Amino acid sequence: MLCRTKSFRVQLEEGSQRRPSTLSLVQKSVEETDQFVRDATAIANDVTAPFDSKFKPREMRQLALVAHNHMKPAMKEFIQTFSEILKKFRITGTQTTMRMCKTLWGEDNPDIEYGLTCTSGPLGGDAQIAALMCMEDLGALIFFVDPLSAHPHQADIDSLNRLSNCGNVIVCPNPTSAMSMMYTLKGALEGGSRGLIPSFFETLESPAVAEYKAQQELALARAVTGGQPGEAAGRPGLGTDPSMYFRAQDSRPIDTDSDDDDEDDEDEDAGELLDEVNVRQARRVSLAEPSFSEAAKEKGLVSNLYGVKPKKRKGARKMMKSIGKSMRKIAF
Repeated sequence: MLCRTKSFRVQLEEGSQRRPSTLSLVQKSVEETDQFVRDATAIANDVTAPFDSKFKPREMRQLALVAHNHMKPAMKEFIQTFSEILKKFRITGTQTTMRMCKTLWGEDNPDIEYGLTCTSGPLGGDAQIAALMCMEDLGALIFFVDPLSAHPHQADIDSLNRLSNCGNVIVCPNPTSAMSMMYTLKGALEGGSRGLIPSFFETLESPAVAEYKAQQELALARAVTGGQPGEAAGRPGLGTDPSMYFRAQDSRPIDTDSDDDDEDDEDEDAGELLDEVNVRQARRVSLAEPSFSEAAKEKGLVSNLYGVKPKKRKGARKMMKSIGKSMRKIAF
């Protein structure tokens, strides 16, 4: 298959010969474009010159190199261009990228200290690199992602990117950002500045992690105390189970006493009590609570909920007393 990948320098050279686009917001002359190419080339030659690092590879965390299939030619050119900087780190990566590095630098080169060689990305290589990050042995990730292809291990790619953000490590998702990062890496190594590349020396985290940990502590406190969110702070609660609220409500005894001997008042009181029984029972059913006994349903003590019509309300006072006793015996 013919490879049509163009290197960064080739793109710059072609850009200097291309006519300015009419869609560009900033129009540049040919002279300005030529000057830009010369400046970029001069800076690239300066940053790729040999230098001595004040840090040994073992003193820093690993640097991961990963590239998707269509981005591997770009990764090869990147490694060749910035070898003087990359060789100062413990390089890790997926199988193809590591093979590329060992071919260019020599597998038994005593001046180079290789890191972990992971398996291919679709077979778990990206997950291995993410594990290195969780084990606090990854300082930066240079990941040339192919944005125009589907990947069978997309879940692993998403996990790697998400954990990179959680760990607040240096991430370069394309050749331009990686090239810019090389200037920072060389300046840090040459000047002995840990502050320029802190993720190679310290365990960092996203600002969002602190809030997440606070929520986890709160969830743990709920589980331990069995209380609501405020209970961990000293405020009483009814628990994380919503049915506990209704249990507390149902624990109140039903008032079955009445000083009114009038039969109509008795019927009215009985109706109110039946309504309260039905409301409480509906709450229990919605929370998968135990229902009334079959005997109670057969006697017609529960109306509407089971489609059973209640018996006549005449003399309902005694019936309500019986219901009150049954309610207290229900096991929650």
